[in-house]
This record gives sequence, structure tokens and C-alpha cells, in this order.
Amino acid sequence: MQRIFAVTLPLAVLFLLSSCRGSGKLSGGLTPFTRDMKLKLEKENIDLKQVQFYTDQKLILSRNLGEEKLAVSSGVVRLENGKYINEVIIPAFTPGVCEGTESDKLMISFEKGNNNLAFGPGSGYTFNEYSLYGTEWRNGTAAVTYDSNKFRARCGSCQDIASITLLIKKKELDKIEHKSRTLKGRTVSK
Repeated sequence: MQRIFAVTLPLAVLFLLSSCRGSGKLSGGLTPFTRDMKLKLEKENIDLKQVQFYTDQKLILSRNLGEEKLAVSSGVVRLENGKYINEVIIPAFTPGVCEGTESDKLMISFEKGNNNLAFGPGSGYTFNEYSLYGTEWRNGTAAVTYDSNKFRARCGSCQDIASITLLIKKKELDKIEHKSRTLKGRTVSK
């Protein structure tokens, strides 16, 4: 009995420690996008609009539409306790593109239209990694503007929306770190 406990306890602790932070950060060659990486890209004159971004965890945006039926341009409308809820789900590792920058923030879009979400450095969990920006923080959720409407954002796989970070493929980083050229040399002209 003690053997089973000795084996299962460390596994349970390992699972709990890895469950809230995106475990996929290391899989598939993905790595967190950081302020340092942004500076390297800018130094190398690489357009951020050409970099493929991903979220590391499931992101759920929802807003209460009240009791009236409204047309919804993004997401799904569902009935909850007699109220219509507009919900937009962005699964973990969904690809996104940078539509623009505002100071240190990146405006990331996961679908066409006026659907940018702001990501930037300096959340409560990290200073360097780019995470979701929001306002009116409450119980691990935040208010965000999406599709010109105010939504409540929450993490679908963790406790706090501030732990959702942007990822890029490692080979994108390799392009920066391994940029080199080989010289053939020169000979004396006769």
C-alpha cells in the first residue's frame, strides 16, 4: 500500500504543478513570446505581421445578451438560465496573426474582422512573457473588447486569465538566432 502511495503522490503533484501553466509550451517546438524576442525581431527588421502566434491555453469570451434575441457575428449564442449568452471559444494552440502594435502591446487576431485581442508583457505571472491584457479584473477573469463588444474573458483550462501567454514556433526564433552567411573570399586580380 505504501508503494502505491509513494508512486501516485509524486505523479499527482507533478500533474497539479503542470496543469495550470500551458503544458504545450514545450511541445511542437513552441516557446513563449517575450519582450526580448520582440526586440530581437524589431532589430532584425522582421515584420511581426509575418510571425505566426498561438495561445498556450483555452480562452473563453462570453457576454450576456439579456433576454432579447440578437444577431451575433462571432461565436455561439446559447440560452443559460433564461438569458442569451454569446460565447467565443479560442482553443489552446489556435493560430493567430498580429494585426498591429500599440506601444508594447500586440493586437492579435484569431479570425477576420474587428476581432483583435491585446497581448503584452508584464502580467502578474511574468514580466517578460506576452499575456492577455484586460480591464476590470475579477476572480481570475477580465473584461476585453472583441468584435466591438465587451466580453468577459476566462481561461478554460486554468484559474486565472493572466496565465494565458502567446507562443511562437521555435523555428521562428531560430531564424533570428541563426542568421548567418558564408563568404567565398576574394582573390587578387591580375
